[in-house]
Amino acid sequence: MTTPPDTPAPAAADVDRMLADRAATSAEFLAGILAAGMLDAAGQPSKLPADLFPDTDPDVVQKIWNAAIVAGYRMGRISARPQWDAAGLRRLRAELANAGYEAMSGQVDRSLATLQHPADTSTPRTRP
Repeated sequence: MTTPPDTPAPAAADVDRMLADRAATSAEFLAGILAAGMLDAAGQPSKLPADLFPDTDPDVVQKIWNAAIVAGYRMGRISARPQWDAAGLRRLRAELANAGYEAMSGQVDRSLATLQHPADTSTPRTRP
């Protein structure tokens, strides 16, 4: 599609804002999927703090790595077809909220509100 000759090109600042908003929205979407994948891989909210092992020996680092691999794999499966897994995302969001993980629950909630990666839409979305 070409722009008619009498239509001015959008200002660089407007394009920048739209693209920055799209990047932020995409990151929020992926963060919610990752939060759900972390819980799905851990199995229950009480196991989530075990992923925070600062200054730990190599055996523990390996355990963390193994958990990250599983979470990343699950995240990939969920994000590949999120529209097919809304019920699962709602279940995981509720588990996070019930365990007091409000920030992670909110991230999953933002992803549920989208249920489609923002970059896959044909028109840019702006925040209200």
